Amino acid sequence: MELTVNNVYGLILRSKLMKLDEAKIVLDRWKEESKNAQSDVIKFANWLVSRKYVTEYQAKLLIKGHADGYFINSYKISEKLGTGRMGGVYKAEHETGQIVALKVLPPSKSREKNFLMRFHREAQMNMELIHPNIVRTFETGVYNGVHYMVMDYLEGETLDHFLKRSGKIPPDEACHIVYQALRGLGCIFQHGLVHRDLKPANMMLVGPILTSKVMDKTLKILDMGLGKLTKNKEPLHQVVTALNLTDEGAILGTPDYMAPEQARDARNIDIRADIYGLGCVLYHLLTGQPPFPDTNIINQIIRHQTETPKPASQFNSKVPEGLNKIINTMLAKEPSDRYQTPEKCAQALAIFLNSGPFVSPSAPDSENKLKKYLTWLETSKTALKEKIKNKKEEGILYDPPSDNNDGQDSESDPGIEDDYSVTFVSSMPKESDDFAFDNPEPVYKKAIRKAKPASVGAFNLSRFTRNELLLLGTGIGLGALATLIGCIVALAIFSSSKKEHETSPSHQTGGDGKK
Repeated sequence: MELTVNNVYGLILRSKLMKLDEAKIVLDRWKEESKNAQSDVIKFANWLVSRKYVTEYQAKLLIKGHADGYFINSYKISEKLGTGRMGGVYKAEHETGQIVALKVLPPSKSREKNFLMRFHREAQMNMELIHPNIVRTFETGVYNGVHYMVMDYLEGETLDHFLKRSGKIPPDEACHIVYQALRGLGCIFQHGLVHRDLKPANMMLVGPILTSKVMDKTLKILDMGLGKLTKNKEPLHQVVTALNLTDEGAILGTPDYMAPEQARDARNIDIRADIYGLGCVLYHLLTGQPPFPDTNIINQIIRHQTETPKPASQFNSKVPEGLNKIINTMLAKEPSDRYQTPEKCAQALAIFLNSGPFVSPSAPDSENKLKKYLTWLETSKTALKEKIKNKKEEGILYDPPSDNNDGQDSESDPGIEDDYSVTFVSSMPKESDDFAFDNPEPVYKKAIRKAKPASVGAFNLSRFTRNELLLLGTGIGLGALATLIGCIVALAIFSSSKKEHETSPSHQTGGDGKK
């Protein structure tokens, strides 16, 4: 079935991208301006984008026939920003006007318990880390079976992209960047956490890419997906301590920036492993390459444990000897020989800093939108707690467990706490959940799909409740009893009839009636 302009118009209404009155006005304008191209779907979609009625991302979904995938709860999706280890990241606008980034776990991964637990663990850890040099996470939840977390939308580039574009940079700029990272790492340390994957790809320079100086940009630490709690700290949430999501012997981290002890045992490390990782990042910024560049991962791991990197000053003549010493201390093989806290390391690095803002001021309009959004969050959180309280009192907080979550309901699943989110969580997603991010069949094709004939003899008990099953079993039992009684009565009647037949005259004299 070929998609028409009228089909797209219908999808716009069904998707709630526009209200009816607005959509009618838009369609009339298209008919006036399009002239001979009124039936061209592609031109119609491009026209919608050019007039900013929809975004390019929304237009692509429309011409594919999708009516879903534009909204998650109160957030309207406008753009796909990228795909990470745990799912896609999207730009979205909240109903208050606040622009945010949504990290979405695809339904295909949410059906894998390990992925789901890691996703919510990361979200819960991030929500505790409120610091100018850490990307902020506002909330996490489930909407129509889709698990998501809401974060700050940042304009800028990853430190990885910056390095590929700029190469090595002057010492004052490199120290400015790493000093900010140390400030964020200090917050992580104060909460009893270890990042375990500090690298340029997990850091972002916020600010215009080409028009502003490095000294005017703010660094943000991203992605706590591999983060862990240290043993000597109280847990942020019970859910975090309940999780043991790494395989025995698994190497967690990135070899270019991995501390020697992390390669040996990623479970039993502390903040000093992250200081080592930042030392590798500082070295990379100053020299244009990591301390031990190698195409072979095993060789890299061995070199981190056995070799001393060449002084950064050999690759960048502007690096002073004092900065070489700081790098050597950060990259010491033994954790006890490094700076013991991010604060101590930052103090040592501070003497190489030039003055400059670490946090870029926000525009007044952005501040007002953020205030409205935070007010909405707080109101929603209060409403959620009341809803949970009422449902607990009624004894109906959780749905019965389904087969796809290994017999565990949401209450016993350490990956989902009933108070971790401003969005009410009832149950795990089911196989039938549809979501445009997981490539569902277009809506207009679903409408013409022929119904499958019911299978003969199929009987699904899972659709019945416990009480219904009890009633069904009782009915079957009574029916069987009635059948048995009927058989006994019938047998008795038959036996009595048979005896009468055997004693009748015709039976005694035979078939001819003779004696």
